[in-house]
Amino acid sequence: MKNLFVLSLLFITGKLTAQYSFTVTEFNEIDLETKETKSSFPVKQIFNFSLKDKYLIHNVLNESGVVEDSQLYKIIEQKDKDGVLFLTCKSGVSGNSYQYLLGNDGSGGKQLYQVSGNTLYQLQGSMTTFKTFKQ
Repeated sequence: MKNLFVLSLLFITGKLTAQYSFTVTEFNEIDLETKETKSSFPVKQIFNFSLKDKYLIHNVLNESGVVEDSQLYKIIEQKDKDGVLFLTCKSGVSGNSYQYLLGNDGSGGKQLYQVSGNTLYQLQGSMTTFKTFKQ
């Protein structure tokens, strides 16, 4: 029983301190009521989440892969429900809050979504974990 508790604690602690980087190449706009894809469009964006530091860095790249725009968000709320991580991120510029979901993609990785009203944005691309380096 003690081992199970320790393993559970390590698993939960690992999820709460994890860091993910998503390279997004396509946005799929999905209507939550009908579950239909309303539109899809190509993008070049990177989302870096540091759950330990409570930050999201969102970079928009131009066609050459150079950062065109960048914004920092504070993760103000973080909940885990049935293996899906729900994040509320507040913009440091506008003060607006945005909802993100990190779920399993079925192949051992994570899938990133953004929720806005009755619309779900599936952010297609690749995911990798990253580590902070010691300074």
